[in-house]
This record gives sequence, C-alpha cells and structure tokens, in this order.
Amino acid sequence: MSKATEQNDKLKRAIIVSAVLHVILFAALIWSSFDEHLDASGGGGGSSIDAVMVDPGAVVQNYNRQQQQQASAKRAEEQREKQAQQQAEELREKQAAEQERLKQLEKERLQAQEAAKEQAEQQKQAEAAAKKAQEQQKQAEEAAAKAAADAKAQADAQAKLAAEAAKKAAADAQKKAEAEAAKKAAADAKKKAEAEAAKKAAADAQKKAEAEAAKKAAQEAEKKAAADAAKKAAAAEKAAAEKAAAAEKAAADKKAAAEKAAADKKAAAEKAAAKKAAAAEKAAAAGVDDLLGDLSSGKNAPKTGGGAKGSNAAPAGSGNTKNNGASGAEINDYKNQIAAAIASRLNDKSLYTGKTCRLHIKLATDGMVLSVESEGGDEALCQAALVAVNQAKLPKPPSQAVYEVFKDASLNFKP
Repeated sequence: MSKATEQNDKLKRAIIVSAVLHVILFAALIWSSFDEHLDASGGGGGSSIDAVMVDPGAVVQNYNRQQQQQASAKRAEEQREKQAQQQAEELREKQAAEQERLKQLEKERLQAQEAAKEQAEQQKQAEAAAKKAQEQQKQAEEAAAKAAADAKAQADAQAKLAAEAAKKAAADAQKKAEAEAAKKAAADAKKKAEAEAAKKAAADAQKKAEAEAAKKAAQEAEKKAAADAAKKAAAAEKAAAEKAAAAEKAAADKKAAAEKAAADKKAAAEKAAAKKAAAAEKAAAAGVDDLLGDLSSGKNAPKTGGGAKGSNAAPAGSGNTKNNGASGAEINDYKNQIAAAIASRLNDKSLYTGKTCRLHIKLATDGMVLSVESEGGDEALCQAALVAVNQAKLPKPPSQAVYEVFKDASLNFKP
C-alpha cells in the first residue's frame, strides 16, 4: 500500500513539473510573438531577431499524451484502491467469521463449565446433607447418652438421700428409745431403792418387759423407716426410668428422622444412578434354610403322586422326582434363592422369629416381581415382607419348568 502511494506521489510531481514547463513554454511563445509584432511595426530599418518556431500540433500532441498518461495512472490507482478495499472487506469478513467461531466456542466452554459447576454443587449439597445427617445422628446419640447418664445420676442421688434419711430416722428412733429407756430405768432404780425388798422381783420383771417393749418399738420404727426409704427409692427409680425412656424415645425419633432424611437423599441418588445400571444386585445368603415353606400356587403347584388334585403341598427339598418337568431339587434350589433374596432386604430378621406370613407372588420369566399380596399371617412380618419383595431383585428361574411352578405361587414366609 505504501509503495502505491509513493508511485502516486511521483506521478503527481511529474504532472506538476510538466504543467509548469508547458506554462513557461506558452509564455515564451506569447512573448516572442509580441516582440516580433513590435519589430515589424517599427519599420524595416531595425535589426533582425532569431526566433525558434514551435509546432503547435506537437505541443498539443505532447499535452494529450501527458493527459492520457495521467488518466492511465489515475485508473491504475483507482484499480489498486478498489482491489485493496476488496481485500480489506474479505479480511473483515474472515475476521468476523473467526470472531463468531471463537464466540461460539467460548459460549460452549462456558456452558460446559456451568454444567460442571452445577454438578459439583449438587455433589457438594448431597455430601453436606449426608454429613449433616451424620452429625444429627451423632448429636442424638450423645443427647440420649447424656440423658441416660443424667437420669442414672439423679436416681443414684435420690436413692442415696433416701438411704441416708432412713438411716438417720432409724438412728433417731433408736436414740430416742434408748433415752426413754434410760429415763425409765432411772425412775425405776429410784423407786427400787425406796421400795421394799419384796417388790424387787416385780420391779425387775417390769424393767425387762419395758426393755423388750422399747426394743420392739425401735425395731418397728427402723423397719418402717426402711420401708419408707425403699418406697421412696422405688418411686425415684421409676421416675428416673420413665424420664430416661422418654429421653431415649425422643432421641430415637430424632435419629429416625435424621436417618429418613439421609435415606431419602440416598434413595434419590441411587435412583439417578439406577438409570445407567444394566443389572440389579443379586444377594444370596449362604446357608439360609427353611425361610420359605409350604409352596403352593393353585394351578401351578407341582402335583405329587399321592395327593389330591389342586393340593397346596410344598415341593420336596431333595430327590429327583419330576414335577411338571422340574425336579424337587431344582424347585427347592430356586425356593432357597428366593428366600435369600427376600431375607437380604429385611432389616432385622430376629424381630420376626417364630412368625409366619403367607405371600402370593406373580413372577415374570426374568424373575421380576409382577405383583405381591399378603394372604394372612403376622401383620408386622407381612408388612416387612411386602417391602422386602418389592425391593429385592429375584433371580431368573433356571428353566421354563421351574418358572411354571413359581410364576403364580403362594409362599409361607418364615424368618
């Protein structure tokens, strides 16, 4: 661009110099013609002047050539400027496109950064909620322990006070009885000294009777004081136990609420993670026997050789007898797998020892529970069993024959 400007300046200077020279040339020609005219009018006696004749056509031709050169130079300059403008416009368009691309990339980067930030914030909130639930649980446990310790300390203090009061009452009663006995003895001694010798035996008998009466009174007073102290101690212990039970219940309620909040958070997280999972957990407890018994399923129950049609007899635990194509061993093995899956979802099986609940379960071919209902039994066990069945992932039946037995079956659930 600077080179074109320099060439343009040189061309302009050349045109200016050429124009100045032409002006000087025309001025000289005019001046020369003016001098020649003066000499001619002065007569023939003057001296002659040498003059150079200029061809006007050549001058005009030279002028036209210069004008053409100037026009060509101007057109070249305009062409260069137009090309430069076009290149500048293309450059601006490329820069605008590049800026737009960079802007879109920055927008995508910011969106990805915002998404990562939001995910990190959600993770942080979930961790904070879990930490808060743990802290609340810890506080509840500490509060329960403190309440129990305070109640025990208060009960011990009250029992100690009651024992001391009973001991003091017994001592006071004994002291009083002894003082009265001493006073009585002094009176008797004085009376004895003044009395006749014949009355000595009667006085001794009277003194002995009075001593026994005083001793009995003291014993009864001590017994009564001890009974009162024991009664007060029992009342204090009962009040302390009730207070401790109330404190434990409040702590348990608070702990349950904290656990429920934590469980809700955890369930939400597990629900989100479960969408990506390809298979559910399969839990089986080794050595679980007799959790399910008396399998029956109406039309799907296996038929035994000696039983009546439609009976609800349970499948055999061993042996190779075929039932609708499935052996007793296969049926018993799959029954144990169902038992392990349900048992793994019970919180505390020891709470339901000796109890029974009858469940009616419908299964799909892949082991998924289509429906489950309670047909009777212990209410608490049935409620827990229904929840456990809905949460458990039962294993897939090993064969179509086994599935035909269990697809619509009633089970006696016995933890």
